[in-house]
Amino acid sequence: MNAAIKCNRSHLANTLLSSTPSDIAKHITMIRKCAAEHDLKGAVSVFQSLEQSGVDLNPVIYNTVLDACVECRDLQAAEKWMEQMKKAAMTDVVSFNTLIKSHLQHNNFDKVRRLMEEMKKAGLQPNRVTFNEMMNAVAVKGGYQGRKQMWDIVDEMKEAEVKPNQVTISILLKNLNSYSRDPDIEKTMALIKDMDEPMDEVLLSSVVEACVRIGKPELLESQLKQLQDSTPVAINGSHTYGSLIKAYGHAKDIDGIWRCWKEMRNRHIKPTSITLGCMVEAIVNNGDSEGAFDLIHQVQSDEQCSAALNSVIYCSVLKGFTREMKMERVWSVYQEMKENGVELSVVMFNTLIDACARCGRMEHIPKIMGDMDEQGVKPNVITFSTMLKGHCRSGNMQEGFSILERMKQDAHLKPDEIVYNSLLDGCAQNNLVDEGLRLLEEMQCLGVQPSNFTLSILVKLMNRSRRLNQAFSLVEDITKKYSFQPNVHVYTNLMQACAANQQLPRGIATLEQMISEHIAPESRTYAILVRASISKGLFDQAVGLLKGALGLPEALPFLQQRVAVCYNLDYALVNETLVSLAERGHGKDLAAPLLSEIRQSAPKVRIDSNTQRRVMDSHLGNVSQPSMQSKGKGKGFGKDRVNPWDRR
Repeated sequence: MNAAIKCNRSHLANTLLSSTPSDIAKHITMIRKCAAEHDLKGAVSVFQSLEQSGVDLNPVIYNTVLDACVECRDLQAAEKWMEQMKKAAMTDVVSFNTLIKSHLQHNNFDKVRRLMEEMKKAGLQPNRVTFNEMMNAVAVKGGYQGRKQMWDIVDEMKEAEVKPNQVTISILLKNLNSYSRDPDIEKTMALIKDMDEPMDEVLLSSVVEACVRIGKPELLESQLKQLQDSTPVAINGSHTYGSLIKAYGHAKDIDGIWRCWKEMRNRHIKPTSITLGCMVEAIVNNGDSEGAFDLIHQVQSDEQCSAALNSVIYCSVLKGFTREMKMERVWSVYQEMKENGVELSVVMFNTLIDACARCGRMEHIPKIMGDMDEQGVKPNVITFSTMLKGHCRSGNMQEGFSILERMKQDAHLKPDEIVYNSLLDGCAQNNLVDEGLRLLEEMQCLGVQPSNFTLSILVKLMNRSRRLNQAFSLVEDITKKYSFQPNVHVYTNLMQACAANQQLPRGIATLEQMISEHIAPESRTYAILVRASISKGLFDQAVGLLKGALGLPEALPFLQQRVAVCYNLDYALVNETLVSLAERGHGKDLAAPLLSEIRQSAPKVRIDSNTQRRVMDSHLGNVSQPSMQSKGKGKGFGKDRVNPWDRR
């Protein structure tokens, strides 16, 4: 009967059903078929035919019909059927879980809670399915409230002594990313150990992919080590090896990358294009483009694996050689692709043009455009925007504007934000203020909306032409016109402009505004203001800023809140600040107390031994303020190295 249904032989399925009118299993199969086709009436009629046969019914058949109501998204029918089940005394945990699922589909969380209370009164306890359905529903909502509700459900599971399973962990893992709070990450990883079932291949893949999304190398390294040291999971799929290879790549563990690949090949698991792509990309991202190219040659000579090679995998190697500024190797990879008959897509040609742009070898562009025409590959907006970017980088703004005019004349090549941003960036580099403002007006007239990236470039353009007030005006006018908020990069560029134009108080006020709008500063934000404060002799302000970045007490008043803490602060800034304070005669009153507080309250901050020695020497009075002749060439900076505080 299953075979008949799968082959769309409904007449045969009905014949088999009518031949044994009291066979519950066959009726369940037919009800599920009707549910899959969203035929609720048909499902109910199948149940009624079974009921009329006089056979003893059980909760399974009733639950199948209830599930059909849910599958057809008929909440009213599901509730009516549940009442019928209660009268027939056929309800169980599955019945309640099925109805809960229906209410969750309609966001009826209050009704779900009442159903759970009803379960308990009936002597039935919510199980993992109950809690997992609820968690999945609140996870879809997202946001702070969604995450909070999700962890409230986890706490509720603990109180009910229901241990999490692989589904529970998978739901939690899917909601982890680079913005997740450290406590949520730690609790999720701890729950993996509380499971009363072993980790399988799917969960293993979910764990490593979540660690990659979170973007914390130390967490990724510790999880990979735990997985390696614990009982090994039986991996039978190429996809899981691909996830592991990607994870080791992000952890910068080249040995781990190759170990996974060799284990997969030794077990005769055939790599897919995705797995091979993960492998090549991981090797390239760890600085071994030649090794990745050698691997492509090995796969090429293997009859079983050669079909996995595609244009995307070659593009990873092209990008690697581009980053290494090896244009000759880029060109040789391209020639090999042509010789081996690899599909030459528009993506590949765009990657090649990008290599020319980044390496400053725009003389290859005519040959590439000729090859595109020969292969019948039409250039797209990305093709022209990449060419335009390359010409702007090389200072050939005239050619950049010429490409823009060509795009405007072609109905299929409407210039987008990337095109205009590239030209604006070129104007900023070449100090073409009037041309940049004309481009801004033109892009708005053509319906291309400026973004925060556009604003960052415009602030840079205004800064280089010493038009600070106009920079602030542009940010205010554009964000108001298009109803969006400036991001951290726009604010940081404004602070850079304030510092460059000798208006540091305005830069501090900009930081205060940024914090009031709950936008977290980045490491560069603090670096600009701390260095500018020290160069102006505002040492207490510099210390107050640094304390705000580290989340220490006694920071500047407006920085004494969580949003001001910079979790990716470059520790080099901390060391430089301490050394600068010590060299300027503030070792005892500022540098030494700050160092002590960092050791006590922020032990993760790495303070190098040279910094500690110089602070202590200054504290004991062994270091005098450096003279103009020796300034920047004292201990720790080397014979010819300039003190970073004096670069201005």
